[in-house]
Amino acid sequence: MRGTDADSRAGEADSVLMARAQRGDEDAYDELYVRHRDHVYTLCLNLCGDRDEAQDLLQETFVRGYRALRTFRGESRFTTWLHRIAVNVCHSAARQSQRRADPRPVATGADAGLVEQVRAALVHLRPRHRVVLALRYHQSLSYQEIAELLNWSLPRVKVTIHRAKRAFKDAYLQLGEVEP
Repeated sequence: MRGTDADSRAGEADSVLMARAQRGDEDAYDELYVRHRDHVYTLCLNLCGDRDEAQDLLQETFVRGYRALRTFRGESRFTTWLHRIAVNVCHSAARQSQRRADPRPVATGADAGLVEQVRAALVHLRPRHRVVLALRYHQSLSYQEIAELLNWSLPRVKVTIHRAKRAFKDAYLQLGEVEP
């Protein structure tokens, strides 16, 4: 749940690290990377559906973030700024590659199979639907945080999430019909 004391302290620590990074402290940016790489990787994975590509997108996100250090003005949380960069990187990569991941999951166990099937269903969604579902349900962002990150109105976020959930359900059920 957002808004806890731990979240507040983490945000303050990110702000301090970001200020140090903006002054040229590379160790501070390295610390931000260590703190946020897992969340950014998972966001990229949820958006692209491929583990290797997600790793590349993670690296590209942090490279672009480093190059854009001076543009961070502190008007939003560091994580909001970083997630926006990740979403942009993923969208750029999708436009460039114009390819989709194999929709058939590779299951190594019951839970792994379910996770792969969910990711396969996500691949079939429109990019904006994948983004809002990943931000809401994996990154646990509030509707307001999603609106700020995507620069959308709150009603647009709510409608898009509602439509994305319906589209996900349809895609997930269709995958079940395709399975041997």
